[in-house]
Amino acid sequence: MNKQLEEDLKKTMEIISASWNMQNNSYDKASNFIYQMKSLNECLREIERRNVNREYALHRWYNYMTSIQCEYIFCEYGAVHDTNKYNHNVDIYIDDIPFDVKLTVYPAKLSSRPYDLTTRDGKNEMIRWYYANQSQQNRKQMLNRLYVVCDASSPYENMVMKSNFDLMRRRIADFMQNVKSNGLNEIVITDCGRDYKLMSDIIYLN
Repeated sequence: MNKQLEEDLKKTMEIISASWNMQNNSYDKASNFIYQMKSLNECLREIERRNVNREYALHRWYNYMTSIQCEYIFCEYGAVHDTNKYNHNVDIYIDDIPFDVKLTVYPAKLSSRPYDLTTRDGKNEMIRWYYANQSQQNRKQMLNRLYVVCDASSPYENMVMKSNFDLMRRRIADFMQNVKSNGLNEIVITDCGRDYKLMSDIIYLN
């Protein structure tokens, strides 16, 4: 793991706000360079050089790099990272089974906390909600997926939690140990009248 990058990501939260503009194609195109930036200073220099919206670009860089770091934490505890960085369907393998990893925040639409994430049934119900509420366009996919869910007290604290790598390590270590003892969670997702047998789980950060 890149400890310097982890520090950079924590520093990023000190210079950006919790809110950001809704994603739009123009800002995305202007800030796509963030995928090549390896450090905060490098990213800031490029933002200045290109004269793009700093808040927007830093949010994208932060979200992208915290997701990458999250994937590699799984690898610290036995997962294997996919060697093809352009593979949008697979991030890691656990026991040779491919997974897409989603580092995300607790959905605002579930603010009533309808699912008990301390139970297997509660996690499975929320997993079904995630699959049912994913994008219905080209990005709709029925893949094995691990949801690392940040549930803090505010939108800003949710963003901060994405770079709380100590907490992330503890919860992912527990998850990977449970996989060794009990195997992966298998779930049937029904979509458009078709059943999909998938491996999926929630790693809950709170």
